[in-house]
Amino acid sequence: MPVSHKNELYGVTACAVHKTDNVTEYSVACDTPNGKMKVFHLFPGIDYAETSFRAASCNYRRQTAADVIEIAYCKAGRFECEYRSGYFTYVGEGDCAVGVLEAQTENPYFPLEYYTGCAVIIDLKKTGTFFRTAVEDVSINLSALLQKFCPHSRCAVFKTPDVLRPIFEDLYAISLRSDYDSPRTLGYLRLKVLELLFLLLEYQRDEPPCSSGCFSGTYIKKIKAIKTDITENLYKKIRLKELSQKYNIGVTMLKDCFKAVYGKPVFVYRKEYKMQKAAQLLKTTDKSVTEIAALVGYENPNKFSSAFKEIFSRSPREYRKE
Repeated sequence: MPVSHKNELYGVTACAVHKTDNVTEYSVACDTPNGKMKVFHLFPGIDYAETSFRAASCNYRRQTAADVIEIAYCKAGRFECEYRSGYFTYVGEGDCAVGVLEAQTENPYFPLEYYTGCAVIIDLKKTGTFFRTAVEDVSINLSALLQKFCPHSRCAVFKTPDVLRPIFEDLYAISLRSDYDSPRTLGYLRLKVLELLFLLLEYQRDEPPCSSGCFSGTYIKKIKAIKTDITENLYKKIRLKELSQKYNIGVTMLKDCFKAVYGKPVFVYRKEYKMQKAAQLLKTTDKSVTEIAALVGYENPNKFSSAFKEIFSRSPREYRKE
């Protein structure tokens, strides 16, 4: 079933590198060459997209599209968007996000410098508020879906419930098959998308629909400055109270906001960053383990080795020999 398609939904720098009646593959301009999207045109007005980025940021969706619903699932990494309304949203591993496509003030940012996931994109101008399925007398109230999750036109971010996660995982796995453009695969994708929409309408959330994942730009800028501070000076000991005073942000907000942006508490993030830096030095330099330990803030080489083994499941010397 050929479906018309307009690529402005996927950003002005999304370049189609392969296209059939039902699937379009894009290369997306990023700060690295590794931005890819595979878009399946399943129904008139309903697309399914599989995305993969190995980048810190990319030139992505820039147009306002208040009549387009996006249902996104993060398989790995983290995704940040700053919107014109002045708030930030974060989608992390295992999260689901439901909202309308809203014009962004900045290019999307990937705090961990990678992101893989998938999304269902629904153009209400083409589907109408009631999407009529191929099943007789069965339709999906898309307006009710949007009102349920985003009554104030803000993106809702929440942990994907157990009933929905297998559907997203199936969608992602199916889109990677070698026969992804076959009638059988496309038919299965269509059924899975319909199942997802039905279950979203039935799903009862415990928390308010738009309470999570939204932060003021003022706090986000401070958190990014703190991240730079704690990763550029690895040999210095850090204390949350001192960072709080230095950047004029409450300790609780610092902890909550840092975890929202980077997916981990401050000290966990810094420890893992130190070990990743140490691993790089072990592979690219001839420095001793003791020297590397000191460079990443460990006075005691034994404590460094124990911390390294917690992350990599082997000692620094074993890692270097591989």
